[in-house]
Amino acid sequence: MKNVLSIAGSDSSAGAGIQADLKTFVANGVYEMTVITSITAQNPKEVRMVEDVSREMLKNQIETIFDVIKVDAVKIGMVNSKENGEIMYEKLLKYKAQNIVLDPVMIATSGSSLIIDETKDFLVNKLFKIANIITPNLDETKEIIKIILNNEKKNVENNLFVENIDSVEKMKTCGKIIADFTKKWVLIKGGHLSDSAVDILVNGEKTYVLEGKKISSENTHGTGCSLSSAIASNLAKGYSMLEAVKKAKKFVLFSLKNSVDFGEINGTVNQMGEIYKNIDIEKLY
Repeated sequence: MKNVLSIAGSDSSAGAGIQADLKTFVANGVYEMTVITSITAQNPKEVRMVEDVSREMLKNQIETIFDVIKVDAVKIGMVNSKENGEIMYEKLLKYKAQNIVLDPVMIATSGSSLIIDETKDFLVNKLFKIANIITPNLDETKEIIKIILNNEKKNVENNLFVENIDSVEKMKTCGKIIADFTKKWVLIKGGHLSDSAVDILVNGEKTYVLEGKKISSENTHGTGCSLSSAIASNLAKGYSMLEAVKKAKKFVLFSLKNSVDFGEINGTVNQMGEIYKNIDIEKLY
């Protein structure tokens, strides 16, 4: 069995974050390990409180895993501060971590920033360049492009087209800009673009348009976490990047089809739903 590590925050409602990653790893047949960056009090409707772990605790969590266990892939979720990002960067380089999938959690569904500009800059300029693939949604893509163009001192005119990423062609252009900057794979998630769940996978040489069925559901909490964790699981098992992403997209589709509905508030994806449908739990134990 392959070993996959998630470095992310804890979601007390278990829809996203570390808890979503754990369920995704289990559902994809890999051994799951965690490094917790922060503890949150949240549900699919609101984040009420966030408390970060200390830098020393973060460092020791990473070291105690890599010192004795072979890690076949790493998923990085929300980086809560530049300081903690620096620890991740240093340790992942030290241990020569492989198959790093970075989900750049920057913008809330409401459109507000989740992390400060200093942390965003560190993500783009440092952590992105040691990841094998980054998986931004459209809002995060706009933020990343602005940082890259600013770094490269491009004029304001070149920045205007990212204000509204409303087509597959614009997604391709953005993916190419980010891939050229990072020299790594980029998956631009277009779930909010149209009736089709189209994603764009780009590296320096090739661009893939990955179509998918759009599921009409309000129970989408944890979708991005699950996708990035599924990609990490597939890379750990030896799939190529293209196949790892395709399989991960299919996994998320089934997780959405089997989503958990909480009634008055939006629910979450259900990573184990398809497994539960195909196994009689009562006969197992």
